[in-house]
Amino acid sequence: MTRVAIQGVAGSYSEEAVREIFGIDVTVVECADFETTFKAVQTGRAENAVVPVENKIVGEIGKTVHLLKSGEYRILDKVPLKVRHVLAGLPGARFDELTSVRSHVEALKQCGKFLHSSPKLTQIIGADTASSIRRIVDEADPMKSAIGSRRAADLYGAEILKENIADDIDNWTIFYLIGN
Repeated sequence: MTRVAIQGVAGSYSEEAVREIFGIDVTVVECADFETTFKAVQTGRAENAVVPVENKIVGEIGKTVHLLKSGEYRILDKVPLKVRHVLAGLPGARFDELTSVRSHVEALKQCGKFLHSSPKLTQIIGADTASSIRRIVDEADPMKSAIGSRRAADLYGAEILKENIADDIDNWTIFYLIGN
């Protein structure tokens, strides 16, 4: 079975892009950061990687573009993926009682207008969108929230408090399937 590295965990947009390309017949190799994702391909831990390269709202994802240019990777496919950010919290949490929001730095940027209109929410940079949702559920604090996908909220047992919070409702990210 093909092994594909991603930055993030199950429920992330990167995992969704992998499923878009390969369906369910694939092993997803979860990586803590983009460097580890690329290294997984270099070392053979994964045959391929799927990485975000461009987003409609924030433009180029600088970290992945830099890593692509610094190595000898082949771009095997390009996948545009609709990105519908939600604000998730614990079941029963109330939006007006939230004090913080956690997510990947790029997701926080994509939701700038929403976050600007909610100044009481302290922004916390998380490793990725899905693990941010998983973490707030694990911490069980009804005053914490996270930005991520509907799938991640469902997967980790979070409640969706607000939908479509990105600056552009037609938000998308282009993912590259890369290999050596």
